[in-house]
Amino acid sequence: MSFAPEKLLGFLRQWPAARYRVALSGGLDSTVLLHALVALRAELPGPLTAVHVDHGLNPKAPEWQQHCERLCHALGVPLESRKVSVRPAAGESMEAVARERRYAVFTELMQAGDALLLAQHADDQLETFLLQALRGAGVRGLAAMPERADFAGGWLLRPLLGFRRAELEAWSRSQGLTWIEDPSNTDTDLDRNYLRHEVVPRLKARWPGAVETVSRAARHSAEADAVLQTLAAEDWASYRAGDMLRLTALDELSPARMRLLLRHWLEQRGLPLPSVHKLAEILLQARAGQDRNPCVDWAGAEVRRYGGLLYAQRPLAAMPAEFRLRPGMARELGEGLGSLSLVPATGEGIRASLCGPEGLRVAFRVGGESCRPAGRAHGRPLKKWLQEMEVLPWLRDRLPLIYSDEGGGEGDQLLAVAGLFACEPYAARPGEAGLRIEWQDHPSLN
Repeated sequence: MSFAPEKLLGFLRQWPAARYRVALSGGLDSTVLLHALVALRAELPGPLTAVHVDHGLNPKAPEWQQHCERLCHALGVPLESRKVSVRPAAGESMEAVARERRYAVFTELMQAGDALLLAQHADDQLETFLLQALRGAGVRGLAAMPERADFAGGWLLRPLLGFRRAELEAWSRSQGLTWIEDPSNTDTDLDRNYLRHEVVPRLKARWPGAVETVSRAARHSAEADAVLQTLAAEDWASYRAGDMLRLTALDELSPARMRLLLRHWLEQRGLPLPSVHKLAEILLQARAGQDRNPCVDWAGAEVRRYGGLLYAQRPLAAMPAEFRLRPGMARELGEGLGSLSLVPATGEGIRASLCGPEGLRVAFRVGGESCRPAGRAHGRPLKKWLQEMEVLPWLRDRLPLIYSDEGGGEGDQLLAVAGLFACEPYAARPGEAGLRIEWQDHPSLN
């Protein structure tokens, strides 16, 4: 099948957009896509623009940007250029970080109803399928790259997936187009390039239809994944408790279906997915003895068990050091713990007279604290109050405890527990000047 711009119309008409944004690197594929869309511009319901991202990884990057600027100027297409910094941490892939930064730019530029158009073609699909298979991916990974996906309030479209690179190049040469050749594309130390230059040519020589058949396999995998995601969503609806997952699922679902549900749940929580080994550990620890509160963590996420439920969240910061807090100031407590502030408020919080010039002392549990919440008849250990209020065990040591150095030796007395209660006799009375303890963006405590 030869390439021609009009062959994209059927696909594009399925997804009318407010604006069409072409991701333009200046290479062959994105150059063909941009020229094709310019040829179809009168048929598109929205305006056409281009986006170029400079990753700063090649000394010639400024020349590539200038090339894209000249191309867009000649075609009458507005171009938005952005430069990003790609600095992978230890163990991170340069390619993965560059992709993350690139997509962050795309997300920032997108508006409701826009379509972002990427220029991957059928040969790219073959490489992606092979890479995913070699990584041991499931059906979602083997689905490779979808033609369409929801993205940043609009769509991500890949209209060239039905065409081979050779077809795009033949059309490009027939039109006298010029494009950039990125020298990194020949670096066979990169996995994709090794497949492209060393493996795929041999596959095509032995199986000439490999591009088409693997693309078909990717579509089959995408259909299978859609069915599995529907099943996972139904299980999530059955076993959810707010944002938590009921442990009864462990006894009522098969192991494979439970793993599917766990992945779906973590995705719903916006958390990175665990490895196969970590997933198995979650299932094992979820069945640990009832006297335990196990935690399984990996980069960017952790799963905990408590009271018949599984909790998933980003790892919390370590317990902060003791500090002082004055009215009108806010203190960040660390990742996932929000911020703490004191706000003057009549008849609310603790008595303002307890706050001296240096402010109130904020500390954290060391054990042995006692108090009497306002409105309660008797005092008892803080540990018992937290148990009664079903405060999550991993948050009990992270609760800010408020102390005062004012009022005749009351500095050793617990005035309030942020997020829970003020203590007797330190709570502000009606009409009395008080300080409301505001703990913003704190995690759910119970």
